Formats: sequence, structure tokens, C-alpha cells
Amino acid sequence: MRIFSSLILLLFLSNLSSNSQADDSQCLSCHADQAMAWQQSDHYKSMQITNADTVLGRFDGSGATYNKDTFNFHSENGKYYVSISHAGDTPTSYEIKYTFGYYPLQQYLAQLPKGKFQALPVAWDSRTAEEGGQRWYALKSDLEWDHFAYSWNTSCAECHSTQFKKAYDAESASFKSHFQEMNVSCTACHGDASGHTAWLNSGQQKQAHAGFSRSLNESGTWTRTAEQRIAKRESPPMGSQLSTCAQCHAHRTIIEPWSLNKTMLDHIQLSLISPPLYHPDGQIKEEVFVTGSFLQSKMHAAGVVCSNCHDPHTLKLKAEGNALCGQCHAPEIFNTKEHHLHDNNTAGSLCVECHMPTTTFMGVDERRDHRFGIPRPQNSIDHGIPNACNQCHKDKNAEWAQEQISTRLNNTKDDHRTAVFSALDQRPWSTNDLSNLLNTETLADIIYASALTRLNTATESAAFQLVIANLKSEEPLRRLGAARAIEALPPAQRPNYLNSLIHDPSKSVRMTVAALLAGSLNDPSMSASQKFDLGILLKEYENSLLINSDNPGIQVALGDLYRQSGRYAEAQRAFGRAIAIDKQYSPAYINLADLYRSMGDEQTALSSLIDASQILPKDSALLYSLSLAYFRHQQYDKGVSSLSIAHELDPSSSDINYVYAVALEHIGKSEQALAVLKTYLKSFPTNVQILELSARYHLKYRHIKQALAEIEAWLKLSPNDNNAKTLYRQAQHVDRGENSPMTQ
Repeated sequence: MRIFSSLILLLFLSNLSSNSQADDSQCLSCHADQAMAWQQSDHYKSMQITNADTVLGRFDGSGATYNKDTFNFHSENGKYYVSISHAGDTPTSYEIKYTFGYYPLQQYLAQLPKGKFQALPVAWDSRTAEEGGQRWYALKSDLEWDHFAYSWNTSCAECHSTQFKKAYDAESASFKSHFQEMNVSCTACHGDASGHTAWLNSGQQKQAHAGFSRSLNESGTWTRTAEQRIAKRESPPMGSQLSTCAQCHAHRTIIEPWSLNKTMLDHIQLSLISPPLYHPDGQIKEEVFVTGSFLQSKMHAAGVVCSNCHDPHTLKLKAEGNALCGQCHAPEIFNTKEHHLHDNNTAGSLCVECHMPTTTFMGVDERRDHRFGIPRPQNSIDHGIPNACNQCHKDKNAEWAQEQISTRLNNTKDDHRTAVFSALDQRPWSTNDLSNLLNTETLADIIYASALTRLNTATESAAFQLVIANLKSEEPLRRLGAARAIEALPPAQRPNYLNSLIHDPSKSVRMTVAALLAGSLNDPSMSASQKFDLGILLKEYENSLLINSDNPGIQVALGDLYRQSGRYAEAQRAFGRAIAIDKQYSPAYINLADLYRSMGDEQTALSSLIDASQILPKDSALLYSLSLAYFRHQQYDKGVSSLSIAHELDPSSSDINYVYAVALEHIGKSEQALAVLKTYLKSFPTNVQILELSARYHLKYRHIKQALAEIEAWLKLSPNDNNAKTLYRQAQHVDRGENSPMTQ
């Protein structure tokens, strides 16, 4: 009982704030088995007080260098410290009060002023020495070690502790953060247990969900007959388990504190599938924390939930090796060399090696992709993305891997997701091809929503009609994707399509709509009742943003909301706070300049961008904004100079290429302008805006063959575009030597 007693003691010590909800230590008296299982989990060790039992690293004066900062770790009188010196300067010492995680790395939290705790970017590699571990090492990043992204209060605590309250004061930029339980404990997943304890004390025999608002027991009943290859679920899950796990295991923004009775999209704004988070086919690229990948999968579509594979308390897999997949997938069909093409009992015969390839994060942490994709080396050939085959067969190329699959499995079928994400990656897929695909293929909602955001929203196009139709979809993710597609329209047109979503049942959809309609309160096309409802929505949006007001991106969103609402003083404070949090965050400077423009102060807008460019001389977005400011002041040479640098830094930006070409043509450098457009179109041949501009310039300078070819390409992409048809007729007139008004 010594382990169990120490568990109770830990829970008691870590309960640092009073809370009316049932304390997690109350759970242990009845649920000892679950508590013992939980004690083996990553959740239990997510955050612990530093002591001889919890600290894995060597605090003997050793350490590592992160960028130009040297970190040395030592202990004294039972306390733990890190000394940090910058470029050989006198070191500063900080006390380390908490460990963070334990395997394959352990990080440490240093206490900084103003209630801030920092997750240090030098970590202990807790793998064995044979695996390359038992050493201090530095994470790879160009961020300063005290950057807000490494702040425990801002980026970590919400998922490493239970009932965390940030308590951030924007005025003083300080925290009074606290939590109910230090680590990820019972109520982090099961929610408020006060109803459960009330039921226990009532003496009643039965109550729905034992007094909880919902049940997390959603593993379901699965059956497979002898004739079936894969088991089927009898009834679909309600979504409580996915919503619970997604509060942390997702790339998301919190829009409302989680509770068990909320759907996933009522408490988080989920990132859709797009670069740079994902590869074009939906494979993970950056840290996206499972949910976005899983929602793409056939497993999710079939009703699989997390606890079908993972024990909910230990978090370990329910079976070893292929036996886990064999719960549902007939081993006599799938666990064979004919299927996996490898000798049995080798690494290549494991299901996860082909269908859940790993990506390494934080230097040593291998994480498996949960989209459960089929290896497609052809995608590596076409798009330069990784594939599972060559992750193991490093001595072979993708062409070899594709030949093996094509000949040994007779599998040449394309993956519908490849086509969708070819379009998302601006590869040679037209918006019509994409909209036709969305009309005919059965796609996961998150894939469908992601594709909707990239459709051409020219109001006469078939693609736009698809966007409009999905504003009424029964699936909130599809409504979300359709609403984001509307962002491409001018602000004055948005209310016509988004007013119907002001009362959408999904908070994610409402918050997206609020951001897009923030400047519409004075729109004359909106009725008084619509403006009243929008005002309520914008207040809800503001409150949602304030949850994360210690993030510079959120402060910029707040500032933009205030600017569009005419609350200029509040907007200026918000942009200033964003800059104070992160001086390297260029959107804050760009939006601050836009605020000055809204106030009629063009000179201050320009000077603020000039000052910002001294801080961020290699930020393409900032230089692009600076060039536009120069153009507004008719300082064309300076504007072109800024654009030239921006173009060199980001040659794939359509906006930069477009304006750069226009500017070059304006100052008489038409050949250079056309060369810029030509180079861009080689990589992105389906960009209609660039095609149109290039065609118009070719027509203006009587390069008729080039103009006709580009207009024809434009018409293939948008066959109903009246501008393209008109320009084509003009080019034909010129080609025949007839008089025609020239379009510039």
C-alpha cells in the first residue's frame, strides 16, 4: 500500500487552489485499480515536483548550449537550479521547481518573474545510453529561450495539469496561474465529479452515467463474421471521448473551457489540413497531436475511438504488435506476406510500420501518424513528400518502392486525398477539377472542409455554388470550411452569405463568422435585428479571444476586432501588447500600421513600418506591407526595392508576385515583370489571378500567342469566367489585325 499512499499524498500536495468540484483524491478510495493503472501513465508523470525520485537528469554542473545561450544544471540543499549565460556573459541562476514529462525526454520548468514558468529548451534525453540518450541536449529552434512559446503558462499547462486557470493580467503582463491537480488527473477527462459524489451519497441504486454528465465508455460493440475482412461497429459513438481527448491531443486554439457535455468544436478551434502543418496528402509534418490526422482516417469513419486501441488509464496499447490491429482486421488476410510483402516477425511485417510511419519531434520523440494511410511512393515522386516504404528502405528510391507496390500488389489506384491536396498545394489541379471531386467522392469531413477553403470563390463559378451549399451542411466542419472560403470575398459581400450562421450551433463556426463579419456592424444592407445579433456574437468572440490574451496572435485578433469596431484606442493597446509579448511577431506591426491608416494617419503608418523593418529586415510579409505604404506615398523606387527583397525571401507568395509584377510594369520594366510572372506560373500554373495579369500584359505588349495560350489555360480552369471570355475575344481581334480596345 506504500505506492497507493504516496499517490494520495501527491494529490493532496498538488491541490494548490480551492475548488467547489469534487477533489480527485476522493476518487481513489473506490477506484484503486484505475488509480494504480493511471500511476503508470504519461498523464501521471506529465508534471511533478522536483525531487530525487522525479528528476532524471544529471544536475552536476553539466548541460548544453542552445543557440548562443549556455545552460548548466546543478542542485543545492535539495533544490534544483539552472544557470544560463548568453554568449559568455555572467550567468543568471533560476530555480527549477517542476519536471515536465519523463520519456523519451524530460524538460524542466524554471521560475521567472511575474508568475511565469518557462519550459527550458535544453532537455534531458532519458533514453538509454545505447539508444543515444542519458545526455543533455538542445532543441532545434531559432526562438529565444525565454520566448512566449516556451512559457508553461501560455503553451503547456492547459494540457499538463488539471483544472488549470491561467489568470493572466494583460495590463501588467503577469500571471497568477493555479491548478486543481498538478498533473493530468481524473477530472481532466471525466469532468466535474460533484454529481457523481452526490449520487453516491444519495443511496440511489442507479443514475444515468453514475452522476456524470456523459459517459466516456464509447468503445462500442464490434462483430466480424467468418466472411467479413474487417469488424463492424453496431452503433456509432456519441463523440464524448473524441471531444475529451481532443482538448489536448489536437492542433487547436481553445475557444471555451472544456467540459464533458461540450462537443469538440464547441471548445476548440481545430486546425484544418494544410501546409505547413501537414504534407499535401495529409501526413503529419509539424506537431499536430493526432486528432487532425485521425479525423482523416477510415478508422474514425468506421467508429473507432481512442480506447479501442489504448487503455484509458495506463494509455498503453491493448495488445502487442499486429495483435492490436487483429482485433478488427482478419489476421488470416492482413497478417500475411501476401498483404504486407515482408517475412513474418520482421519490422516490415508490422502494420504500424506501413500505415503509421513515425516523425521525430523535439529531437528524440518519435510519434506515429494516425491517419492510417496506405503507402503511396508515387506521391513522393510527384510531390516530394515522405512515404513509409523509403522510411525503412533508405537505400532505395521512391521509384523502386512504387514499382514494388504496383507489381507485387497490382495497386495503381490513385488516392482521392492525393488529388484534393494537390489542389491545396496549388499543383496542376483546377478549381473545377477540385469542385467536381468534392461532388463525387466520399471524403472525411476534415478533408472536405480543408479543400473548401481553397476553392475559387468567384461568385459565378460552380465552385462557389459548392461553397454556398456547404454553408448549410449538417456537418459543422464542412460549414466551418465553407465559412473560411468566404474570407476571399470583399468584406461588403460577406454578410449576404454568413448572416445565416450568426446563430450556428457550433461555436467554432460562430467564431469564424464573427472574425469575418467584425467590420459589418455599420453595413447598410444589414437590418437592425441582424446588427443586434451580430453585436452579441462579436461580444462572444471578444470573450473567447480574451481566454488566450497572453498570445500575440490573439492580441492581434483582438486589435483587429477593435479596429473594425471603431475602438481605436483599445486596438492600439492590443497591438502594442502583441509587440511586447513578441517583438519578432510581424503581424502586430502590420496591423498597427493598418490601424494608423484607418485613423487617417498615413505618415505614421509608413514610419511605423520603416521602424519595424529595422527589427525584422528579413520578414517578407512586413516588407510587402512596407512596399504598399511606399507606393501610397508615391515612393516607387523604395517600394520596388522592398518588394524585391520580399520576393527573394518568399518567391511562392502569389500576392508578392502579383504586386511585384505590377510595380515593375508601372516603372517601365515590363520584361522583368513578365519574367516574374512566368517563373511563378511554372510552379503554380493554376493561379488564375497571375494567369490573368500575365495574359493582360502579353496582350498589352502585343505578345498575342502568349496571351492566347494563357487565356486558354485560364478558361480551362474557370470556363464560365466572363472576364476570361472577353479578354480572349479581344486577343483574337488583335491577332486578326482588327481594332479592339486594349485592356490593361
